[in-house]
Amino acid sequence: MGDQPHIIELIDQLLSETAESPTLQGKIFDLRDALFQAQQVSQRYILEIKNLEETVAKLKSPAHRIGTVLGIGGGGLYRLVVGGTEYQAAVSPEIFEKENLQPGDQVALNEGFVVIAKLPKPEQGPIARITTRLADGQWLVTGQTSNSETLVLNHSDLEVESLKEGDEVILDPNQRVILARLPKRKSGVVVEDDLVQIDWSKVGGQVHVIEEVRKVIEYPILHKGILETMDYQLPKGFLFYGPPGCGKTLIGRAILSDIIRQLKEKESNLDLEGRFIHVKGPEILNMWLGESERKVREIFKKAREYKEKGQVPFIFIDEAESILGTRQAMRGNNISNTLVPMFCAEMDGIQSLRETVVILATNRPDLIDPAILRPGRIDRKIKVGRPNRGDCNAILKVYLKPSLPREHENLDQMVQPFLDALFKKSSQQEVIILTLRTGKLKKLYWKDFISGAIIEGIVKRTKEKAIERAIDGKELKILSKDLTECLATEFKDGNLLPAESNLEDWLQLLDLDSRDVVRVRRPNESDQAANETLNRSII
Repeated sequence: MGDQPHIIELIDQLLSETAESPTLQGKIFDLRDALFQAQQVSQRYILEIKNLEETVAKLKSPAHRIGTVLGIGGGGLYRLVVGGTEYQAAVSPEIFEKENLQPGDQVALNEGFVVIAKLPKPEQGPIARITTRLADGQWLVTGQTSNSETLVLNHSDLEVESLKEGDEVILDPNQRVILARLPKRKSGVVVEDDLVQIDWSKVGGQVHVIEEVRKVIEYPILHKGILETMDYQLPKGFLFYGPPGCGKTLIGRAILSDIIRQLKEKESNLDLEGRFIHVKGPEILNMWLGESERKVREIFKKAREYKEKGQVPFIFIDEAESILGTRQAMRGNNISNTLVPMFCAEMDGIQSLRETVVILATNRPDLIDPAILRPGRIDRKIKVGRPNRGDCNAILKVYLKPSLPREHENLDQMVQPFLDALFKKSSQQEVIILTLRTGKLKKLYWKDFISGAIIEGIVKRTKEKAIERAIDGKELKILSKDLTECLATEFKDGNLLPAESNLEDWLQLLDLDSRDVVRVRRPNESDQAANETLNRSII
C-alpha cells in the first residue's frame, strides 16, 4: 500500500488547505479512516501469513531424535545415548543457560545432534528387575525377554534408598537409566495356611472318592507299623482330576485336617501342625525367565523346612496342566517348558520327605506331561466326578444348615422337588444335543453340568430371595419353591456353554471324545447354525 506514513502526511496537508470547504474535508476524513482500516486488515493478514510460514517450516523440518543423558563428557559436551548408541553432544546455549541436565533426563536433538530441548520425564518404559546393586549409583538388571544382565544408572531424582535387589523398575526408552520403581505386586502363587480345620462333614457327597483318598493317603501316615512290616511306602504324589467345582481342593484340605486330628489323638501331640501349600498353576507362570523355575524350587524348599520343624506339609497344585503340561498344553503360554524337568527333579528328590504329600488337581489330565504321571512320581489317579442325586442331597445339607430359617424342618422333604427337577430328563432340562458318529443323538441335561460350586450358587440365590421378602415385611424363611426356581435361573443365566473355540476342551470335561461328535447344537438351534458352529470348532 505504499509508504503509509507519507500518505497520512499528505492527507493531513490536504485537510489544512481545505479548511474553508467542509464538504471536501468530510470526504478526506472518510478517506483517512478507510486507510487506517485497510492498514489494520493488512497487519492482521501479515501476522497470519507469518504464522502459516512458521507452521510450514515446522512441517518441513525433520523429526527430532530423543536421547537420554548419561552424564557430562569432555570439552563441555554431554554423554548421550540415542537408539542404543552413545554420543557426545553439544547443548544449545539457550538450553545450557536454562536447564541443568542430569543423568536420565530426556532431551531432543536436531540433525546435528545438538540438544535443543529438555523433555518431560517419561512415565512409561521397559520393565526390568534389579539383580545386583553396584557402587556409584549403578545397578545390574535383567529384562523381560533375556537372561543377560545390563548395567544401568539411576535417575538423579530417584530415591536410591528405596531400591533393592528383586525390585521391578521402569527404564528409559534406551534402557540405560532407572526412572522409577514399580509398586510391589502381590503374589498369589503360594498360599500358606495354618490349615483351617475342615472335617469330612463339610464335603458333601463323593463318598467313594473320600474312601479311596483315605486309603491311599491316610493309612500310610497313620499306620506306619503295619506298612513297614509290609515294606510299603507312602506314594509320593496323587492326581485329582475331574470337572471344575466338584471339590478337589476341598477334599485335599479335609484329608490333611483329618490326618492332623488323628495324629494328635494317636501321639498325644497337641503342637502338631499341618501346612497346606496351595499353588495356583497359572499364577506360577512368570514373565521373568527363570522366575517360574525358582518358584517351583521354593515350593519344595518350604515343604522341607516345614518337615524339619515336625510339621506335616501338603503341596496342592491347582490347574496343574498350566505348568506341567505337554507341548500342546504349554503352546499358548509362550514360555519354554523347563518347568516339567524341574518338577520331575524335585519329585525324585522328595524321597527324604516322608509323609510329605504332593497333590495335583486338574480338569484335563490328558494335557499333563506323561513324565509327571509315571509311577514313582504320581502314583495314584483319583477321579472327582460330578455329584449324583445322593451327593447333591448331601451338598445341600452342607449349605442349608439347621440354623437357617426354612419352610420344612425335614431337609429331605424340602429339597425333594429340587432334586426331582435337577435329575428330570425333559425338554425343559435339555442343555445341548450331540450327534455322534454312530448316528445316535446324545442329549445333555442339567444333571450333566451340576457341581458343588453350582449348588452353592443356587443356595446363595435362594437366600437372597428370602432376604428380599423379609425386607418387604414378610416372614424370613427359605421356601422349597425358591430352590427350584433358583435352579432354573442358575441354568438359564449361568454361562454353562463354552466359547466355540473351546468345544473340544468342554467335551473332554463331560467324558466325551470330540472325535466321536459330528454335530453340536442347542435344543432350539437350527441344523444350519449347528453346522456353522461345528465347522469352526470341532472338525
